[in-house]
Amino acid sequence: MNSSLMLVATLILGGIFFELAYADSIVHPVLSSSPEKTISDNKIQPPVRFDTIWADSNGSTHIGRCRFEGLIFKSYAPPSAPQWIGSSLDEVESIAYAVLPPGYIGTWHRAPGPQWVVTLSGKWSVETTDGTVLTQGPGQFQFNADSSSHPRKHDERIGHISRTIGDEPNVQMIIKLKPNARARGICAN
Repeated sequence: MNSSLMLVATLILGGIFFELAYADSIVHPVLSSSPEKTISDNKIQPPVRFDTIWADSNGSTHIGRCRFEGLIFKSYAPPSAPQWIGSSLDEVESIAYAVLPPGYIGTWHRAPGPQWVVTLSGKWSVETTDGTVLTQGPGQFQFNADSSSHPRKHDERIGHISRTIGDEPNVQMIIKLKPNARARGICAN
């Protein structure tokens, strides 16, 4: 597993298994353009970027560009060397794996609830109702928070539409959160 996927799993699942051990290092999302920086052990946290699919109050969907801040530089499993680590307060309902075949084109739909989608291999794209297209490949991840999307006057589309890109399948890990999870706003905070 590559290091970015390991960090994603740690950030998302960390809230469940390691919340007590890392209660002083709860990560939080910020806009990618935010000047906020996390400093730990005299080091600046490297960026941990993710995208969101979110719905505005009119029901239209958009892509948000975000990143996590709040990780700390310390040993995750002493006596191992220090690394950047942080916990999430997200509560996981289930973890699923999906394989979108080459040539896959979905239909317009909403996420069934708040969820993380981690691209393990292959490439895919997601188009939102505002026409923005997000393309992701291995090691990239997004938070889907478009469950409140609804048809608008003169536009019956809801949520997003997904497509594979290229000649290989797109393999995803989908981490569905419990219904009370955060799911509003550009970075779904």
